[in-house]
Amino acid sequence: MKQIEDSNTRKFLIGKIKPIWYLVIGVATLSATHLSFSVDLMAWIASVPFLIYLSLTRGLKSRLIFVLALIIAWSVVVTKIVTPPIPYLLVFMFSVPISLFHLPGYLLWDRFKQHKWSFLLFPAVMTIMEWVQYIFTPFASWGVAAYTQNHSLSLMQSVSLFGMPGLSFLIYWFNISITEIAVKRKATLSTFQLPLSVLLMLIVFGALRYDISKSKGSNTITVAAVGTDSEVSGLPLPSMESNEKVKSVLFQRTRMAAKSGAQLIVWNEAAIFILPEEESIWSDSLKALASELKISLVAAYVMPVSQTPLKYENKYLFIDSKGTITYSYHKHQPVPGEPAINGEEPLKVFDVAGSKTGGAICYDYDFPYLAKGFGKLNADIVAVPSSDWRGIDPLHTRMAAFRAVEQGHSVLRSTRFGLSAAITPYGEMISQMSSYDNNDKIMIAHLPVKGVTTVYSFIGDSFVYLCIGLIVFLFLNIFRFRKLNLTD
Repeated sequence: MKQIEDSNTRKFLIGKIKPIWYLVIGVATLSATHLSFSVDLMAWIASVPFLIYLSLTRGLKSRLIFVLALIIAWSVVVTKIVTPPIPYLLVFMFSVPISLFHLPGYLLWDRFKQHKWSFLLFPAVMTIMEWVQYIFTPFASWGVAAYTQNHSLSLMQSVSLFGMPGLSFLIYWFNISITEIAVKRKATLSTFQLPLSVLLMLIVFGALRYDISKSKGSNTITVAAVGTDSEVSGLPLPSMESNEKVKSVLFQRTRMAAKSGAQLIVWNEAAIFILPEEESIWSDSLKALASELKISLVAAYVMPVSQTPLKYENKYLFIDSKGTITYSYHKHQPVPGEPAINGEEPLKVFDVAGSKTGGAICYDYDFPYLAKGFGKLNADIVAVPSSDWRGIDPLHTRMAAFRAVEQGHSVLRSTRFGLSAAITPYGEMISQMSSYDNNDKIMIAHLPVKGVTTVYSFIGDSFVYLCIGLIVFLFLNIFRFRKLNLTD
């Protein structure tokens, strides 16, 4: 009877199409889903071809072919963001680990797909593995399913409830639901109507949350992102003459931003290179500038500590309107391969015109735990000096918007080689400036003085722990079912 049922299923699913074509389609759908040049809608079906392939095939060889297809898909995804000066080696540095983190979700579902609760196994495992990736590895949150909805302000509001795990779970739940309809030829409450209802409720919730926030209005603070002309990112170090020119222009633009009313001014990451023997004079000049203009300044720069091999401090100084250096912060999470010394300073916030303001640097804000730290400090605004490259522009800035929604604080992202943006606690980019456009590299914006409270800032990763508990429950049921069968 089981063989007849399997035969009917195969006939329904593929007809004259060979299972290998589902892998080809899966590579295409996954490639169109993540990172640059992506289509938001594809995320809700991206895994379906892979899951159907696993339903149709058996044996070690087919599983090895599947692993290869998954790596190829993620390699295509990462290739989309590799542009000069990034080497193509980066493709496999990221695609292979991300593929391996996604693999358990597929294989565990494949192993236990006959169990009645298997439709929850796939989204639960995938959500947990994404969380493991950005909590315990240096690969951050790249490739997380929730980011695929970065164009939808309504759906982005859902991360204020359960963080990215909640939205990722729903996306994977949709994928498995469509797969079960395709494989079993029937839709049940648990396999389609329920996730569809949850999706509709989240869209309504997000639309209302965003619209109500706009209708209330808020007190604002004038802020500015100031860009640099420096393009140096490593050796050789810039000459003294070119450095002086960069400094002069930075100071000039900072004065122009202050003249426009900016009370908080943030430079790009690596705005200038400063040698160790020059740092004392440099910091004095920054203090004098902030005091003169009566502004709070987040002055980001790079200071080489050795050239063979190249090692540097990627840092910023937080200087208040009285010209006092209140904080020195080093990048906590350097990009894999970046020769920066890891920072270990505790996060801090400082009062800027009534706003509790803190700061991180670029890749730091790909790690939700860092934003969570500012959530615990009740930050209202977080300055994020950044430096991107063409391939991840403007995606990387949109990723930072998720941190704003999660913790309910504004983000001022000042970006070299990318998109600068002033982002509200609802993920709205109220001001944008691309460094690739012909402009004066000064972005003025008005951000809310105060942040908002979110559910996620209170419950943290409870949804992930719920997924872990769900998996324990599923496996207890599976082994109990098997034990009863053996007894019978």
